[in-house]
Amino acid sequence: MPFTPFHLGPALLIGVLCLRWLDLPTFLAASVLVDARTTLVFFGYLDGPLHGPLHTLLGATVLAGVLTAAAAPLRPSLDPVLDWAGLPQSTALGRIAAAALGGCWLHVLLDATLYTDVFPFAPVSTANPLFGAVGPLTVYVGCVAAGLLGVGLYAASRVDLLTLADAGSA
Repeated sequence: MPFTPFHLGPALLIGVLCLRWLDLPTFLAASVLVDARTTLVFFGYLDGPLHGPLHTLLGATVLAGVLTAAAAPLRPSLDPVLDWAGLPQSTALGRIAAAALGGCWLHVLLDATLYTDVFPFAPVSTANPLFGAVGPLTVYVGCVAAGLLGVGLYAASRVDLLTLADAGSA
């Protein structure tokens, strides 16, 4: 997995860069939700391989559909928080669905570079051509760097928005 919270780094960066097209809360949730089953296996609540069916592009797609169905009616309740954070977004179903699919697939593709038991193309193939394409340290450092860059971009956008708001009131 890179340890589940690490997935939030790339998700935050991509989410901030793609605010126009992706629903940020759904994208962030999707980027970690793939590890729900993994967490249950890790703590002994489920048996089976650590990375199972949700760590395939097919499984992640099904999960994205479930997340979209769950998030669509709930998402408008987050509008006050997003408005306060300076991230107002449309709650269009297409944005939510794209965010769910993108976040789930991002998770699978990151994990596929690290773990031998992730088979992104199952059930069609048990090959994992992504395994070892990038070293573990590079993935983890990249996740942290992406998160920091995402926070920096968000902060910079807030400063620009506040500066513009102040200039308009003068």
